[in-house]
Parts: sequence; C-alpha cells; structure tokens
Amino acid sequence: MKFWIDECLTPALVDRAHFHGYEATCTRDRGQLGLQDDELLALAVAEEFAFVTNNHADFVGLCANAELHTGLIVLPQRPRDAQLQLLSDVIAHIEHHSDQADERPADWMLNRVVEVDSETGLCSHASIPKH
Repeated sequence: MKFWIDECLTPALVDRAHFHGYEATCTRDRGQLGLQDDELLALAVAEEFAFVTNNHADFVGLCANAELHTGLIVLPQRPRDAQLQLLSDVIAHIEHHSDQADERPADWMLNRVVEVDSETGLCSHASIPKH
C-alpha cells in the first residue's frame, strides 16, 4: 500500500508511513502544490496511492465519480503534530480489516474510504458508491 499526503496535511506523515513500512509521498515533494483536486486525485490513482486528506467534501465526491480509485483516507482538522498518531491509527485499522478479509491492504482499500471521527478519534470505513 502507498500513501499520497495532500498539501493540507503535514509532510511529516510521509515519514510516519515509512515508519510503518509503507511507501509514501506528498503533494509538496512531488511539486504539485496548487494542482486542482481532480487532477491530483487522478495522479495519485494512476500511481496506485491511497489519497490522505482532511478535505472530506471535495474528495469523497471525486472518488464517487471515479470508475475505480485506490482509496481515500480522511483525517480531521488537527494540529500537524497530532496528525502523526491519527495516521498510525488509520494504518492499524486498515491492516486489521484487510487481515480479516484476507486481502492485501492496497486491495482492501479499493473504492473505500477510511475516516477518523473528529469527535471520538475512532476510525471507520465504508465503500464509496458511484454517483
């Protein structure tokens, strides 16, 4: 599984993903700052990255319009340092549920969103239905 970190989140999440053994990149390091959301998501999907953002409204809609997407992860608005633990929690959630489904994490994330609740901090997941 690979993670693409949106520009609205700390680029330190790349190192956090690496710590857990996953490949990661971020919009800033790829020189894509300011790219339109639909273009950014298309690039991430083409390279088989799950997209990590705090922009629920725009990206859930974009994923719903995609024939196939490689997964969306939505973190709540938090100070940049707090985002590190949230990504670790998301990774644990994905690994747990992909193990239960006897799938690789990347396969389990296809057309799925994992979201951290802003009130409780708990992770949940759902399929993103097509519009």
